[in-house]
Amino acid sequence: MTDTYFLGANTPEGFRSEYDTLQKDPRIRRLLILKGGSGCGKSTLMKTVAARAEETGRRVERILCSSDPDSLDGLLIPEIGLALVDGTAPHVVEPALCGCGANYLNLGRCYREAELRPLIPAIRAAKAANTACYGPVSGCLHAVSDLAKARRQLLGRERVLAVTKKALGQILDGELPQGNGPGTVRRIYLSGITPKGLLSISPAEGRIWTILDSWGAGSGLLRTLADRWIEAGENVVLAMDPLDPDAAAGVLLPNRGQGWLRVHPDFPGPKHAMLRLDLDTALEDGLPDAIADKAREMRNLERSLLRQAVSWLRQAKDHHDLIEELYRPAVDFAAVTRETELLCRELFTEP
Repeated sequence: MTDTYFLGANTPEGFRSEYDTLQKDPRIRRLLILKGGSGCGKSTLMKTVAARAEETGRRVERILCSSDPDSLDGLLIPEIGLALVDGTAPHVVEPALCGCGANYLNLGRCYREAELRPLIPAIRAAKAANTACYGPVSGCLHAVSDLAKARRQLLGRERVLAVTKKALGQILDGELPQGNGPGTVRRIYLSGITPKGLLSISPAEGRIWTILDSWGAGSGLLRTLADRWIEAGENVVLAMDPLDPDAAAGVLLPNRGQGWLRVHPDFPGPKHAMLRLDLDTALEDGLPDAIADKAREMRNLERSLLRQAVSWLRQAKDHHDLIEELYRPAVDFAAVTRETELLCRELFTEP
């Protein structure tokens, strides 16, 4: 159900990473951590490995970069137990025990360093300009988060509890089975605040409930749902909310091919959904006009701040592109290609 997703997000707290969970994923027996700076071919190497894996009939999970969704930050090939990830900042990954199932692949050695030395002032200036954009991003998103919390308070705690309790009963509807022990949980992001705008990734397949929830009231409902399934022995994928990275935005059960996703109206909804639950209508039923008007004003402010955050991310991406342009002429891409081919032969050549 999750062939493409994010493992990091731009959030009100800055960049939030789930990359450290890879070494705890029971599907992974080998972790290769790519190291190297801008423009050295990390994403291209991963895209080539992914394509070769699919040519040999293996399923690939692609991990997108939240600061450039056209770029890969990692991939998983569950059939061979491999994770290949970009382990550089801001999603730094280091082996728990180097050489014991996890190791480095250094593309930094493909730089021709003598050619880079004259460019140091320009690279340093571009990196500083890129970094400076992320403070306003976090500031905008923090304001969005504060406004959303204040807007939820307008509803009143009792209203939220009553509506979400009823919704949970509708979702479960006696479906929860008894398992043989606790299941597992892993966290991902299926939505992101990116230079290309507010993006959502639809599950690849399955029976999906969508929960319309512009108030952000459904997180507790989904946490309860996830806990029930974990207690029943199910393996759960918990999709987190980039606007509130401790809040659940979705629960997927890959072994059952079903899931529940909260739909924020500023993000695109899933491409296919069989069932729909409208929390918004239930929460707003009977809400006094004065409160509803105030909530609409606050929502408009949130939308404006989200647009500002995306604008700053576009500026950051422009500066990052300049950094790559500065580095790229000094990269020995023939050496990168050799590293890629050696890795592909090792991974996909039958013994």
